[in-house]
Amino acid sequence: MEAIFVGVDYGNGNTKGDTGFVMQSGVKRLATKPPIETKALSWNGQHYAVGAPKMEIQKSKLDNEDMLIASMAAIAEKLKTLGITSGEIRLGVGLPLTMMGKEKRDCHDYYMRNRKLNFRYEGVNYSVYIISVDVFPQGYAAIVNRLGTFGMTTVVVDVGSWTVDILPITEGQPDVSRCKSLSLGTFTAMAEINENLRQKFGEEADVAIIKDVMVHGTSNINREYLEVIREGLYGYVDGVMNSLKTLKFNSTLTEFVFLGGGASVIKNFGRDLGENVTIIEDVCINAKGYEDILQHKYKAVS
Repeated sequence: MEAIFVGVDYGNGNTKGDTGFVMQSGVKRLATKPPIETKALSWNGQHYAVGAPKMEIQKSKLDNEDMLIASMAAIAEKLKTLGITSGEIRLGVGLPLTMMGKEKRDCHDYYMRNRKLNFRYEGVNYSVYIISVDVFPQGYAAIVNRLGTFGMTTVVVDVGSWTVDILPITEGQPDVSRCKSLSLGTFTAMAEINENLRQKFGEEADVAIIKDVMVHGTSNINREYLEVIREGLYGYVDGVMNSLKTLKFNSTLTEFVFLGGGASVIKNFGRDLGENVTIIEDVCINAKGYEDILQHKYKAVS
């Protein structure tokens, strides 16, 4: 059997797979086997609930087994689409470009320490063997096949839950010296919106409601609450755009490519974004990019 290529994008907010699979990145160890197996995973004698909200950012994703467990769920979802429960895996994962030099080897080794994985996910037993792990730069992997459609100077802006990662690209090559990671992820917008709601109404809005407004631009909720949420999102996008301006990018000559989970917020609440803006709303674009690069890399040498 040929190896199966799997791209997994483990973010601080969500874990995405190359099949379009998306779940929240929270992993919680359970004392006993759960009575309901939806989003339940068992491995090494332990039981976990996956897909819960992740309540705090980690200094490094390599400090515990959460990323591995979330990745197992994504692998299982890929095998499910193929109608199989076992196989050899070539795994593609990513890191922000600013972390590639520091953590690329450690990230590779993190997965390779557990190459043989026997686990149960949503009531089905899986058995896989990881034969290779490739670590790619987030953002760049997502658009590498689109470089020919962009201008000479491009800035990729990956809007995530916790951070906004900025990757300048000049003549098709990443400019490592100008990469930035800003603490301006969409969670900051949610926190500020709920603070405003508390001050005005004495109550907060569920995160799911705010996310719905982010994605669709509106929601069928109380008009006064919706007005506060929308106002907060307009302010959030203004803040992101102002941060880009302070980094001295020429908005007339530079193409801006927004992607990641927060790209829809930029689309729905950006004021006067200009003509040089491309918005990629597919939240799985990084994972799909990893899988696509794996296909080209290993099929070319087979």
